[in-house]
Amino acid sequence: MLSQASIKINTNNEVENDIECFVNMVIRNTSMSDRNLEQIMEETSKDDTLQTLTRLIIDGWPDEKNEVPKEVFEYWNFRDELSNVNGIILKGEKIIIPTSMRKNMFNKLHEGHLGIEKTRKLARDSIFWPGINAQITDFISKCSVCLESRRSNTKEPMAESETPELPWMTVGTDIFYWNNSNYLIIVDYYSRYFEIAKLENIRASCVITHMKSVFARHGIPSKVQSDSGSQYISAEFRQFAESWGFTHTVSSPHYQQSNGLAERFVQSVKKMLSKSKQDGKDPYIAMLKYRNTPLEKS
Repeated sequence: MLSQASIKINTNNEVENDIECFVNMVIRNTSMSDRNLEQIMEETSKDDTLQTLTRLIIDGWPDEKNEVPKEVFEYWNFRDELSNVNGIILKGEKIIIPTSMRKNMFNKLHEGHLGIEKTRKLARDSIFWPGINAQITDFISKCSVCLESRRSNTKEPMAESETPELPWMTVGTDIFYWNNSNYLIIVDYYSRYFEIAKLENIRASCVITHMKSVFARHGIPSKVQSDSGSQYISAEFRQFAESWGFTHTVSSPHYQQSNGLAERFVQSVKKMLSKSKQDGKDPYIAMLKYRNTPLEKS
């Protein structure tokens, strides 16, 4: 039984012990379950190319590329990054996925119907095989759900460029309508982490109750930015801001894009919800995938 917490390697010196500690850390930090790791180990043992690669990792690579078996040419340029642990091949901190599992891995990566770049970022943290980026592009470009969404959503609002110093200092909020229901969205300007709540009604009191619930989980922000919807400009919301101690900034009614981050996330979340509904998938998985995707480095 393979365990993320207890992979053992026979070692005889301090360097090998350090390698074992590093590899165990990599395996523990992967988002894959023990069952998935067992499957990767089993399928790797059946994959002729990866078995050839394993022999080269263990026995050593030839001095010249032209001496390498053709099926593993693609691994030559990063041969020094490869290791094998209990039948699982790693490239640095990423698990190399056997050929038989790659289609299923595409489906898992694209479960939330994220775009090409976000799906690439999601894969980049934990898995690898030669040509994965190009194959992700090809896979998503043929996704019927994404193609349909692209045709019906050709324009997105401008995003805000402001980034605060710490998480949950500044948030944007908006109300949107989808599938016969109203929803509240709150987005953190620092992490781009978002929360949504289905509203029983669109009165200020209902919006405030759900905002209090979100703030109770993440902390009270210093600044809340919204559009000029009636809920946000009400006396009740003004009293809420004063009693909870945050500054409330309202965008111009003639230029709603000044609440750009919330506006952009409304469009992104509506796309996620619509794709999940069309595909018969769990929308919460889509949101989890989105939240787990690394941000662009500034």
